Amino acid sequence: MKRNTALTVALATLFFTAGPAFGAISVSIEPSNSIVQVGDTFTVDILADITSIDAIVGWGMDLSFDSLILSHNPLTDVLIGPSFNAAPTLDGDGLAGLLPFSPPPITGVSGSDVLLATMTFEASQTGTTSLLGGFTLGDLTEGFVQLGGGQVDVAFNGGLVQVIPAPTAAVLGLIGLAAVAMTKRRVA
Repeated sequence: MKRNTALTVALATLFFTAGPAFGAISVSIEPSNSIVQVGDTFTVDILADITSIDAIVGWGMDLSFDSLILSHNPLTDVLIGPSFNAAPTLDGDGLAGLLPFSPPPITGVSGSDVLLATMTFEASQTGTTSLLGGFTLGDLTEGFVQLGGGQVDVAFNGGLVQVIPAPTAAVLGLIGLAAVAMTKRRVA
């Protein structure tokens, strides 16, 4: 508990001392479009394109979606990418990471398609929902922070998930009957 509190204070301190933004980071959802069936479990990756001048030491964000269409447990269904350690979040969604502690010199993370997190969802009911990244105003654990404490501007590219009905036993039975009928025709 004390460790989580210390991490939260450290992250909040970085955000309070944030200076001007230097560039822009592009955050995207992969796959950007998904079609899944009711009852399916699937994952999406949250990726960032970060230039070397915008290298970060920590990040935090929100991902909004229709919770009637998709279910998700933030305690078990968020896996932070390999470049970061999971960090506590004020809103409990688990979408935050800090650079692992290392001796100086400390360098931030940059590159194309940097894996921030992988999230697992279950398709609960039919419908279409967007997956939209963003920040909650006043949440000090959200933003993309550089070594000196500055925050970088972020452009979010959302994703889209369409949940379709699962085939029912009746549909599968009709497909089976059609296959039997086609086989009998060929035999006759």
